[in-house]
Amino acid sequence: MCDEATSLSRRGFVRLVGLAAGSGVAAGVVSCGPDRARSDADASPLTDRPILTEWADGIVQVETPARELPIAYVSMAHRLVFVDPEFRDRASWLLRAHISVSTWHWRIPLPDDVEGVPIAPGDELREFEEVSIREWDPSMPPAMDDIRIRRGRPVVRRLTLDCVELTGVRTVDVEVDASNDPRPLEAWLRGGPYDVVVSDESAADTVREDFRLFGTALRFRGRTCAGAGEVVQIVGWATRTPKGAEG
Repeated sequence: MCDEATSLSRRGFVRLVGLAAGSGVAAGVVSCGPDRARSDADASPLTDRPILTEWADGIVQVETPARELPIAYVSMAHRLVFVDPEFRDRASWLLRAHISVSTWHWRIPLPDDVEGVPIAPGDELREFEEVSIREWDPSMPPAMDDIRIRRGRPVVRRLTLDCVELTGVRTVDVEVDASNDPRPLEAWLRGGPYDVVVSDESAADTVREDFRLFGTALRFRGRTCAGAGEVVQIVGWATRTPKGAEG
């Protein structure tokens, strides 16, 4: 798993829910390769090149376009769990969910919750209404701690930002004097490598991925990434290391 070099609390991220999506401009390419310990068969699904977008102020999202829709998606912002009926049992197991027999609401523990502690009925933060995966909008921006379950096996993906251009980080309002805004209209990022575990999108199994912090990178004004850079957070989709398994 990746090294979260600069800590940022989950509570701090939750305050940014709803700020996601940024400009939506495809920003650039990062080098992407499989763990050398993997076989060539494992490496082949990892050749897609991720794109970078500004998720929120000071936070950059790394996203690899998926080949197919997830079989389940948990939206923290909307308190909904979208699920394919064919994979309902599998999704509930991966989410450690308890499904109420009276309301059919899913009670899903949050990442910081202690495993095995029951969730009380009516817990607004942990109770989700079930809807069909057909109602999920792929263009909906992710919120921190959103969860998606995809078909595939878990594989290691190595992401390296090697002075990658990030454009469209803000737009200029002609009615506002932009000269007082210290943020550049263009930026270049250097950071990583981040080793993250994701689905290889095969039909072999299912993998849970959380929208979470990878680590940090430096944002520069110049295309050579020289001098002092500004620290930014890097977020994206990957599995989490179970509590107690770090290190």
